Amino acid sequence: MVLIPQGALMPKQARSQATYHALLQAAEHLFATQGYNAVSVEAICREAGVSKGAFYHHFPSKQAVFLALLQRWLARLEERLQAQRRAHPQIAHALLAMSEQVGRIGHEGRQSWPLLLEFWSHAVREPSVWQAMVAPYRRFEALFAEWLAEARQKGAPLTTDPHTAARTMLALAMGVLLQGMVLPETTEWGAVAYQGVRTLLRGWGILPE
Repeated sequence: MVLIPQGALMPKQARSQATYHALLQAAEHLFATQGYNAVSVEAICREAGVSKGAFYHHFPSKQAVFLALLQRWLARLEERLQAQRRAHPQIAHALLAMSEQVGRIGHEGRQSWPLLLEFWSHAVREPSVWQAMVAPYRRFEALFAEWLAEARQKGAPLTTDPHTAARTMLALAMGVLLQGMVLPETTEWGAVAYQGVRTLLRGWGILPE
């Protein structure tokens, strides 16, 4: 059970934040171990040690909790990518460094992949959920396209348009993540992603031979 910090002098806002994070932690654990459909709001509340009233104060539904977890994971992922971008002035070197994160991301999120696939199948039938799932993909597509366009502006001979290149890189990353989920121990998937991005960048003229 998740323990929420208790204390008579704990400010109301701090208690609210503690409850919010306890609910997220409880939901993440239950979704990963039991599956999204098998987990009820009551089970999340029981695991977090809070009332249903507290749950609905923070989230309108179980689906909203999952989306909050997804957004948190994506925010952390974007921060990792942005950190690599800040650390490498040259776009090509930054993208290569980012590609090495794919293997780590797949390993860290291995327990969550079945849940993500289950939720994806649910999203296909629910337009509102679908939009929430697609929005982050479009965000990353725009981010990579922005970086590639910047490389072109700085003189890199990009041989395709930035948006097509961004979609290709995302397709590679998602494919590697999926293969890493299906065959996790067969190879070093971070190295596969690195080699794939390196090949793309050289083909586009961004990375010298």
